[in-house]
Amino acid sequence: MFPAFLRRVPVLAVLVAVEVWARPEPETARGLKAREVVLREGPEESAELRVHPGFLTTLAFESGLVPGSVKVEAPERVRLLGAEGRVVVLEPLVELAEGERVRLWVTVTRGGAAVVRAVLVLVPHPSEVDAQVRVVLPEKLAQVMAPTEPSEQPDLVKLLLSGSVALGKSIIGAPASASLIAEGVEAERPWMYRMGEQRVLAIAFRNPEGAAPWIPRVVWLSSESLGSKPVALSARMRVSRLMPGERGWVVMEWPIDKEAAAFRLVVRESEAGRGVRLEWEGR
Repeated sequence: MFPAFLRRVPVLAVLVAVEVWARPEPETARGLKAREVVLREGPEESAELRVHPGFLTTLAFESGLVPGSVKVEAPERVRLLGAEGRVVVLEPLVELAEGERVRLWVTVTRGGAAVVRAVLVLVPHPSEVDAQVRVVLPEKLAQVMAPTEPSEQPDLVKLLLSGSVALGKSIIGAPASASLIAEGVEAERPWMYRMGEQRVLAIAFRNPEGAAPWIPRVVWLSSESLGSKPVALSARMRVSRLMPGERGWVVMEWPIDKEAAAFRLVVRESEAGRGVRLEWEGR
């Protein structure tokens, strides 16, 4: 749903938004949802995640994944497209039967030491899909697992959201090449920030006077460099929503590591709601 979490995912990458804006006409109209779930250590199920063929489900973890630890109980029914860094991308291959439950095992780590082994369960739903899921640790466990290594690289998203870095400045960022079309909101040119392998795209929005509060719930990125299907990204702001007349930055982990790669990005409050479309033809 959602952190230096985007590393290089072999097939698809993501973090964390969610109603689809472009799909090759799924056979049934479905509501795509963003959720936050809390991991529970041990065999007890942490949460149920609603999946459906034709839609990707992206999990963005608060802590890093232990390499090779992510397993799907029935890979012939739900394919693991990518699991690296802090991101897992799932693609259901068939519609799960009513009452069917497919387990997903994960192990996360923080600070290179403690690990948490947990179980998530994939289930069918007649009308909804959990397209983006932010996975966090219980508060007490998060404190116990807090990084202790002074050399650990800070999380770029948290750094930008904290106000430690002035957004729209060129200290660690630069304007991103893309055409921007705004609908119902005002938006400024995007900025790309880099720190080590981390990349974050930031866009300043202004919600017009008299408009309803605005929240970036739908964030979909398309690029040949990521594969044939749109990928859900996690969008975050310093505030929970932009009230009428307010200006604020939306930041999202950026999974494309090729500077010249073409892409199309949509950030909206709902599938057909207010937001922006960014397009870059590449070079």
